[in-house]
Amino acid sequence: MLPATPTEFDDSILKDFLALQLRDYGANVEIDEGLWTVFAVPATDSLAGAIARSLLSTATFPHDSGHSADDQWMLFFVDTANRAAAIHWLDDLTKVLAGAIRLATPQQRALVNDVAASDKPHRAAQQLAELHKTGVVTAGLIREPAVVRSLLDRLHQREPLFFSAFLTLLTHDLIDLVVLLRQLIPEDVALKNEIVKGGLSRDPFLQSRQNAAAEIRNALLRYQLINPMDQQKNTAITNPYAVYLEVFGDGDRITAPIDGTAVMVPRQDFLDAIHVIRRNLYRGEEFSSFDTQSPWMNEAIAYSFRFIKQRVDSHREFPPLDALYMLERAVDA
Repeated sequence: MLPATPTEFDDSILKDFLALQLRDYGANVEIDEGLWTVFAVPATDSLAGAIARSLLSTATFPHDSGHSADDQWMLFFVDTANRAAAIHWLDDLTKVLAGAIRLATPQQRALVNDVAASDKPHRAAQQLAELHKTGVVTAGLIREPAVVRSLLDRLHQREPLFFSAFLTLLTHDLIDLVVLLRQLIPEDVALKNEIVKGGLSRDPFLQSRQNAAAEIRNALLRYQLINPMDQQKNTAITNPYAVYLEVFGDGDRITAPIDGTAVMVPRQDFLDAIHVIRRNLYRGEEFSSFDTQSPWMNEAIAYSFRFIKQRVDSHREFPPLDALYMLERAVDA
């Protein structure tokens, strides 16, 4: 489930409130030993107090509130144990309201680290896959270059269970392909080719590794990280998402084929359209219900919206939020 945001307040009011609070507090100001201010509002400002309480009603971590020593401020705070959760929650709220790409939660990052380092990587990978199936996480969850490189490095240890885990992440599009292409080195490709071309093993465990290696290689070929001509790393492209989704541009403009005509749309309008669409998906609306008559539509994003909808509808193998991630990365990487 995506996080709820209070519906009794307009998005612009919530954005302004959060921007001010993140600038001055945001769980980064210690009001007493081990107590951190999430929000602080004038005690006489009933609207600001109502917004703070409404926002915190969606929080899943323990928090408390009280007046300052001079009774001039109402303080909403957490203890040190819950500070990291509060900081992530604030960032997540901001991204949800903006329709931006969300960051992994601390729990999700722990699962990713388990895939990279634990002795049971397939279990952590499967948990991430289940979160993806239910829409809790979306494509590109793993996009830190060092983490992606560590995953590729572990493949060289030739552990059958890790090959299965890596394949699970690829199958659910959880590794950012732009980062993966940048981190991929010839030795990584050679390893997969070697295992795939090896003789069949009577050991089912080793055979599972060969099968997983073949599927990993197929995925890299499908997204053209491996050149199908020479079976090596594809150095002719820099952005697999742009190639796969056929999103091409020239400088700050994107070529959007609409009704048989190539329309050049500003890159920023394209990104704005993605963010507006994503914001409404975060609210729980269905992508199929969006059209040019939607109440949030405007002239600046209309062409971009039509192109985006065309691309999402033509790639139904991806959930809409996954497709939007890929479209944004296609022009923002």
